[in-house]
Amino acid sequence: MFSNPFPNAFGLDIGDLSIKLVQLKKREFFRRQAHYDLITCRSISLPTGLIVNGELQKPEEVRKYIQKLLASSPKQKAISSPWVIASLPETKSFIKLIQIKKPADELINDDISIAVKKHIPLDESNYYLQWQIIPPLNYKDKTNILVGAIPKLISDSFTYLLESVGLGVVALELEPVAIARAMVTAHKQYSEEARAILDIGATRSCLIIYDNEVAQFSISIPFSGEDITSAISQQMHCSHDEAEEMKTKIGLQYNQRQNQVWTIISDTSKELIADIKNALNFYYTHFTNAHKINRIIMCGGGTNLPRLDRVISSELKIIARPGLPWKNLGQKIHTPIDQQKSLEYATAIGLALRAADNPFFVKHLL
Repeated sequence: MFSNPFPNAFGLDIGDLSIKLVQLKKREFFRRQAHYDLITCRSISLPTGLIVNGELQKPEEVRKYIQKLLASSPKQKAISSPWVIASLPETKSFIKLIQIKKPADELINDDISIAVKKHIPLDESNYYLQWQIIPPLNYKDKTNILVGAIPKLISDSFTYLLESVGLGVVALELEPVAIARAMVTAHKQYSEEARAILDIGATRSCLIIYDNEVAQFSISIPFSGEDITSAISQQMHCSHDEAEEMKTKIGLQYNQRQNQVWTIISDTSKELIADIKNALNFYYTHFTNAHKINRIIMCGGGTNLPRLDRVISSELKIIARPGLPWKNLGQKIHTPIDQQKSLEYATAIGLALRAADNPFFVKHLL
């Protein structure tokens, strides 16, 4: 058994409008599945404009908010550990399972580079490329490779930001990988079936396809809670706060007295459903060994829009329900936030699970 070389490391999810932190402690038991204790779970809101579409616009201002999040408060102790695993924005990253017609033991880095160029037109000099061989390894003439890529400019800017507040960056992880670690039930075999994970954030959303025990690919979707709030505010000529209240109260529950608000939300949601349908069709037609997706697991703050899950289920004929972000801790825990609020922490929880383990175990490399 290998101990964690980065004790008390924590996960940090840096979004456009908030930063979320989750710290776990792993407890291992002889011949039993490990459990994780929740040490702390906290967040801080960011003003608009500091981070836009995953890019740091005002890093010095973001730095102050990270310092405040790490500091002590009347209700919480300061974070003493210097070790962090942070997320990289899905909108700036690329992740996909590819297949190379060559046995695993004969692969070299050049084989990966050549194969990746067939899937994404990127200049390798401007990107960090990471890959991992995915079982089974008993194919004689082909190998499955999970590939992740992120622009060096984005990755380096986040690394510098975190190091500037005295943190040691153990790893920067692609957001879809962290989300899948939290939202897909660990130690469960999904035989002949696939899952889609729909993360609806404040400023952006993404759909992740999980099949054959791995995240196959992810795609950004132009739908968010802020988009709906802005549409209501503009069309109803009301303030942002008033629009937000109408959105969370009415959602997709038809109300004759609030028909205009319902129509605005409904029209926006139809675009979301169309994008999901196109992504699923792309997966079925472009990926080998694709299994039928029979459930959509939802996370992110936008998941709490009233009746959104029911409408998605009805339109796509696939069960769509909010997931359980804490389920892979191996035990029932009492959290300082309720289940609805917990959906916003899926990425941070996934990062924290890796941080509490040895972060360099094979299962956590990508």
